[in-house]
Amino acid sequence: PAGVPLAASARWAARLRATLGSAGPWRVAITFSMYSSQWLAVIGFLPSIYAQAGLSGQAAGLLTAFACLVNVTGNLAAGRLLHRGVCARHLLYAGFLAMAVTAFVAFSPLSAEAPVARYLAVVLFSAVGGLIPATLFALAVHVAPSEQTVSTTVGWMQQCSSAGQFLGPPLVAWVAGTVGGWQWTWVITGLASIVGLLLSSRTRYQRA
Repeated sequence: PAGVPLAASARWAARLRATLGSAGPWRVAITFSMYSSQWLAVIGFLPSIYAQAGLSGQAAGLLTAFACLVNVTGNLAAGRLLHRGVCARHLLYAGFLAMAVTAFVAFSPLSAEAPVARYLAVVLFSAVGGLIPATLFALAVHVAPSEQTVSTTVGWMQQCSSAGQFLGPPLVAWVAGTVGGWQWTWVITGLASIVGLLLSSRTRYQRA
């Protein structure tokens, strides 16, 4: 029947309006963007950073690959911890605080003569930061305005995550180009973590 597509479209539009008209989906979506923007900015530029430090392409690639891989452990750990009853807000706090501190260690001039410490900081940045995305996906079910809007809430999270990945690396690259190095990268990632912490503290963890 001709009216079926129109009815389906109307239902989809209603779900979208309900999702974008609620604070919860916006908070988890922007929180996701605060994570994705800094994670990709740091991990994405590692090969360039290591190449500038004199490492071979193969070594830089292996180090970067391992830093990416450990992110999986954080995601898996978040799932286990949530299953055991650990508060989602605490996991988000841990993830963003760890990313802020480890980014400082990885890029601050104070650690310039400690390359091993810097790399370990990047590994922890990725691993503990991995607590965030899994936690946010779990929260999407609870912050969605209704059961019918869970899919649109997750979709909005993905869109904002992509926006963060699109905007974060160019911003970090611009700062690095302006100051002539990567030493202020931690300021950008730290600001993203602060916003993420503030949003995490204000997110309601159940539907109204």
